[in-house]
Amino acid sequence: MARRDVFTGLRNSHPTADVEKTGPDDFSTSINQPLDLIPTADRKKKRSRNWEQAHRSETATYRGIPSHIVELINGLALSLSVPRDEVVRAFLEYSIMRYRSGDIILIAYPKSQRMTLFPKKGQKNPISTSQKNTDQKWLSEVFPVPEKKSSKPKKKNYGKDLDTIPQWEMRVTFRIPVILKEEVRLIASEHTLPVGEVVWFFVNEGNKALQNGSLLLQPSPKAIGKTLFPGGCE
Repeated sequence: MARRDVFTGLRNSHPTADVEKTGPDDFSTSINQPLDLIPTADRKKKRSRNWEQAHRSETATYRGIPSHIVELINGLALSLSVPRDEVVRAFLEYSIMRYRSGDIILIAYPKSQRMTLFPKKGQKNPISTSQKNTDQKWLSEVFPVPEKKSSKPKKKNYGKDLDTIPQWEMRVTFRIPVILKEEVRLIASEHTLPVGEVVWFFVNEGNKALQNGSLLLQPSPKAIGKTLFPGGCE
């Protein structure tokens, strides 16, 4: 009896025909690359600026307001937990009301080609309930007598005023109602005054009224922070 070959079954079978041939290229694609393991960042959503565009007309930039007035406004806004724009709005509305009723008098003094509410050399404050336009000292300021210049050359101190910014170059921006902004501009135009000076004086007058109790600022709570105007800027 012939001996059976145990490897006959292995020789007749063709396992390579049933198995799909895998090349080196296919093997490389099945493995994730290092960069594929890094999660991609979500695309940042663009900020909606509809509110800014709708309230752009309420923005007002004024020149010539001293830094200590701006610090005063910021301090009051911080103590009341309200935006500083609302403090300015409250002071302007109060002062304009008193100006229209005749309680506040704006006395403008000539200065170069325009007028000013702040003449130099210690003249009286033009905003007053009882002051009258009787002060004629401005003539000496408008037409000063030139002083004789010394023939000796003066040494320039270049490092003295490097950090000092002229007051007329200082700008500050507030957001106030359009009607109020136009009212301030109209008052400044009536007296040929810089708009920034009118805002400066009205803020001063409002602060005086706040200190003596004539003006009360009572903030109301809102969702975030507080507000002096629950109805908004309408």
